[in-house]
Amino acid sequence: MSSRKTLIIKALVSILALQAVLSACSGEGGPAAVRAGEAELARAGKVAFEQARAIDARPFLGEHELLKSVSEETWAALGLVEAGDGTSVGGDPIKGIVVPHHAAAAALSANLVSRLAERHPPAVIILAPNHYNTGPEIISTTSDFMCYGKRVLADAAAVERLGREGLAVISDEPFAREHSVGMLLPIIAWYLPDAEVIPVIFHHGTDEGRILAVLDALAPEIDAGAVVIASIDFSHYLTLAEAEGKDKEMRRYLEDGDYSAISKLDSSYIDSPTIMAAMLMHFGTDGMEIVANTNSGILMHNPVSPCTSYFTIQFM
Repeated sequence: MSSRKTLIIKALVSILALQAVLSACSGEGGPAAVRAGEAELARAGKVAFEQARAIDARPFLGEHELLKSVSEETWAALGLVEAGDGTSVGGDPIKGIVVPHHAAAAALSANLVSRLAERHPPAVIILAPNHYNTGPEIISTTSDFMCYGKRVLADAAAVERLGREGLAVISDEPFAREHSVGMLLPIIAWYLPDAEVIPVIFHHGTDEGRILAVLDALAPEIDAGAVVIASIDFSHYLTLAEAEGKDKEMRRYLEDGDYSAISKLDSSYIDSPTIMAAMLMHFGTDGMEIVANTNSGILMHNPVSPCTSYFTIQFM
């Protein structure tokens, strides 16, 4: 066979392999197609194109858990209403939400994220705790995330601006194991497939002023329609009765907009007190609605074991 024919055949093989991977990554055929396309290239020893790094978000929420969380039957069993059009009763758009990052409460998060779908926000800003409290105090990443059949793109320009302004250090490493961001990404990919993400994680106790500075720096994205998602779980390691008692106190703080009191609370009330305080300071309480409040003891039908509690909240 001539060298010219050999080159042509190799080029055709590469084009076909590239088409298979592009189709898989666009969601055609789902996650199985993605894995099959990647495996075929690996067997052939070929690399169709140089692809930017993507962090795998799938370990944080299994495919079965994802499908259950987006089921309206699941929502009905929890007393949650079906997805709306992303506005309040008065027609004001939802500008920010608070959702849990505990997989047991994924349906609560999915229900509230679903309310944003009709708005088609161009970007999502995720404010979340750094559970390991390692590395710099505030971290973001320019890397994309792989979910089930979907690559969630990072808003690299916005993240790089945070880095240039000294408001965040850019690093991939913590996001590969941080469920406060990873658990939400498959849900965001499901309902907001075209939205870019700006994930920012904070050490416990990071001053709310520094969190507000991040939001201020992201004003161009917010003005263009980006939604702020605070990834927060509430009371931890308490009995069901104790958790409900703490949640009653927390509800009063929230409804009063008492961000000063909230910022000083410990994990028996909330895991990210200063993120919650910053949300109240940024959005105020005039358009705030507490959508749901429950705990893992109720959701998992286990009133004996220590539980985690959850609030879902929207800001107009």
